Amino acid sequence: MQTQADAPSADASRTPAWILRVVWLLQPLAFVPLLGDATSTLPDVGKVIAAVLAWATWTSVLLATFVPSTVSITVGRLIAPLAPIVALTAGLGGAVAGGKLALGIGAGAIAVVVWFSGETGMVLAQGSAYGAEQRFPLKPPVPFVVPMAFSWLVLASSSVAGAVFLANERWVVGGALLVLAAVAGRFLGSRFHQLSRRWLVVVPAGLVVHDPLLLAENALFRVVDIAAVHLAPVGTEAADLTGGTAGVVIEIVLRETDTIVKAATADKPTGTALHVRSVLVSPSRPGRALAAAGARRMPVG
Repeated sequence: MQTQADAPSADASRTPAWILRVVWLLQPLAFVPLLGDATSTLPDVGKVIAAVLAWATWTSVLLATFVPSTVSITVGRLIAPLAPIVALTAGLGGAVAGGKLALGIGAGAIAVVVWFSGETGMVLAQGSAYGAEQRFPLKPPVPFVVPMAFSWLVLASSSVAGAVFLANERWVVGGALLVLAAVAGRFLGSRFHQLSRRWLVVVPAGLVVHDPLLLAENALFRVVDIAAVHLAPVGTEAADLTGGTAGVVIEIVLRETDTIVKAATADKPTGTALHVRSVLVSPSRPGRALAAAGARRMPVG
């Protein structure tokens, strides 16, 4: 059970969530005028299609902000970046006034920054936490970023292009592109969701590294088995569980050798067992993670 010392304050946990909600609630102020100009030359059916698709997309993300969970992270981070792309696409026809276009791009960019912030990740991941655990999302491994970004661009371009063709009553092409986007979304959704389910978890019993992307099973380190938790020193030989993440890294040092199992690969379908005395992890908020570990009476520093 959490005590006042180790539980995050109510204000600290609510503030990022409400910032996220307010930022997304304000998006229509920028996008309604922009889309009004962009769709002014469309037939009436096209205007209705554009409006329905835009409001349905916006509503799905808004609902995600009010139901904090790891699914909400995936939904928001997949859909919110469409905002600046939609604004840029709307400006291609030349019917959108420069000020409205700049406002749409700026509002969309702010939404993306807020959705991808470490604070947002923490509050949404904590929404689906169990009991007294505190979840600290791990930063994405650099080698995964480029292929995931490319996959998202394919998904986003087919979605936006499909909507544009439908709004212009190009039914076959628009429908085909949206079907392609739906199939790609179903295939890629679970893979993107893996990035939302990577955490360093602080629990009363110790630390847990939950990383389905890199580990075949959770790595649990009990408080009595932990010798130190600190920022990783230069030249450490600890086992790297960051996946090649850039930035500040935390080192967990054990009193005795333990075994962890890395995720399966093509040449090792059952995974790889490693015997370790220390490991490296990279939470998006390392200072918060160390403070939480210290509050659980773990040897920090």
